[in-house]
Amino acid sequence: MSTQPLTEIDSDHPRTLAMLHRLQQAMSDIEADIAAHHGVYPYNHGRVTQSELCRRADVKKATLQTPLHKDTTRVEVIRWLDALAGRLAGSREATRERVTSVADNLAAEVARLAAALAQAEQTIAHLTAENAALRQLHAAHTGASSADAPMQK
Repeated sequence: MSTQPLTEIDSDHPRTLAMLHRLQQAMSDIEADIAAHHGVYPYNHGRVTQSELCRRADVKKATLQTPLHKDTTRVEVIRWLDALAGRLAGSREATRERVTSVADNLAAEVARLAAALAQAEQTIAHLTAENAALRQLHAAHTGASSADAPMQK
């Protein structure tokens, strides 16, 4: 989900434009947090609300109730939250279940990677022993010790 830019308000006031930019940035940050945490919002018990968005944007929630923002910015924020809610678990219990599911998948991935690491370490040990044997064979053929006669490439 890509965040749509908030509607520009008929105001050139720098503070209003800065507030809109902070809200937009907070929306993008929240979406990035959700993507980075496998579809779970990692703060506020997994809930994304107007209050949470305003907290992240460092904007007072009452600002969205002013006549300038009530029919524009607030409506777009609600629309964005509704779209986001479809992708998130609705309750604390549902969030907990989703987090548990993600953790189980990650545990399986860790086990798979541990097995792959063990296999790689075993291959390295085998190749190291084979290399040492070949160096000894090479040294015996050339009459030099393996430390004194590096192999040519």
